[in-house]
Amino acid sequence: MNYANHNLRTNLQEWKNRLYRSTYEQFGFQLKYILSNFDNNLQIHALINDSIKEYFLSQEDFNSRTNSYRSHELIFENETHQSAHCYQFLKYFIEKSGNYNIHNNMFFKGRDFDDTKTKIIEEYISPIIYYLHDKFEKLNSTIYLLEKYKKRTEWFTQNSILSAYKTATKNYEQILEDDLRLFLFDQGIDYPFSTPLSASGRADVIGEIETNDPLIIEIKIFDRTKKYGKDRIKDGFSQIIKYTNDYNKDVGFLVIFNMEEVEINFKFSEPTKVFPPSFQFNNKTYYFIVINCGSTNSASKSGTTQEIEITDSELTKK
Repeated sequence: MNYANHNLRTNLQEWKNRLYRSTYEQFGFQLKYILSNFDNNLQIHALINDSIKEYFLSQEDFNSRTNSYRSHELIFENETHQSAHCYQFLKYFIEKSGNYNIHNNMFFKGRDFDDTKTKIIEEYISPIIYYLHDKFEKLNSTIYLLEKYKKRTEWFTQNSILSAYKTATKNYEQILEDDLRLFLFDQGIDYPFSTPLSASGRADVIGEIETNDPLIIEIKIFDRTKKYGKDRIKDGFSQIIKYTNDYNKDVGFLVIFNMEEVEINFKFSEPTKVFPPSFQFNNKTYYFIVINCGSTNSASKSGTTQEIEITDSELTKK
């Protein structure tokens, strides 16, 4: 499965390779190119901003240290700390010099240009890329688990879930939450059974709550016989925005259990051909996973399928 950030991971490596292939005359342009790409991609920019919020350095900090160290001489708490430092330090030097030709600055000078280029890339660019790769890898793992749960439910457990749902008289979402939580726990997600109270209320699933990078999932049902229509999905999106803000996360997941024999189709202004559908709002990325539980007919017996279209403008419209 080609997940939503696969192309970004490929692009990161290509941008770094361009720096390595650049000549003395091209290096400043290629450095500007990669930093501009960091700034202009909303998902990358959000991740870098998160690291800076945690490890902010002022110009005074840099001014007091510039003459006394290189990045490899520092001790960092983790990759987030190192990435935040490297990004801010590059921006500091570029602003100070007025251009991107930092390979001309004595602070970065090596034995020759190739040595200087290697030091800049490995000491300042690579830590940022490693940090982003790790973030994307963890996101891919989460998406993989949710895709696996979707297939497990639709292929194997749909009938039992639908039966439990139809015989219930209340707490419908609780049935679905419990099933997803058990699956995530079996797959190695720590503590996916707590819904800690935040400023905005209680999210349906908070995994890895003991870490500084919790997994936030909101669950909603689409079933118009119970008046759970598009507005229910819009409410879920509003809630997941609040929870990502409460937990200072740049990513949130909305899992929709479709209890009707319809096809829910997300049509966003920037469509992609990857799983799952997603869009970016206020520098955060939101993913939408639809679990189809309502179809009781085989493909050979099913008739015309009704499509329920949901756009990003509908989700963000007040």
